[in-house]
Amino acid sequence: MKNLTMSFSNYSRWDSRLFIIAGCFMLINTAILWIRYYSNNQLSILWAAIPAIIGLASGVFGLIKLYPRASVNAPLMAKAGAGFALLAGTSLSLATIWIFAVSVFVEGIPDPAPQGLLGLIVIFMIAMVLAFFSNAMAFLRQSAQRQVGYLLTVPLAMWGIMLVVGTIKGMEVGLSLDYYTNGIIAAAFLALGFTLKASHIAES
Repeated sequence: MKNLTMSFSNYSRWDSRLFIIAGCFMLINTAILWIRYYSNNQLSILWAAIPAIIGLASGVFGLIKLYPRASVNAPLMAKAGAGFALLAGTSLSLATIWIFAVSVFVEGIPDPAPQGLLGLIVIFMIAMVLAFFSNAMAFLRQSAQRQVGYLLTVPLAMWGIMLVVGTIKGMEVGLSLDYYTNGIIAAAFLALGFTLKASHIAES
């Protein structure tokens, strides 16, 4: 029974680990984006896309893993957050398949990106905004875990800014803000991971 309890405890701690993984890969993505921006020898966008996909996928799974905590005081918001996270994961998976298929069977990712891919990215961003919003509201209702709620609003704000700019000036312009927003999102993911890790230690 003790071993079963320890296994469940380790399993429940994956929410913190997933956000730490997400933060690390988003930092790598940000570094590569800036190298591409300043380097004379332009790297393929695929080098930036791979860590971004891994980081965002880890963030999606991290949100899903937050469901038991989020549902304590706000079960409906927690269910909505999990549902939107699943939608985000689905659209990210489809975009990933397209990116790798084009990279393998065609000469590379076209620039500018086709409307179909931009559409999937927009669906992903809207779903992530709604997922983070739902989870943030759920955690802000819990006085003991309000810090998690505040940290969840940071990626929410970054993607919200990108969507607003994209709506006004076009999605290519909005998505180009990732040079700045992805570093902030990475820091928020890392802060989330370590905050959740500290709460697990306090509970054990």
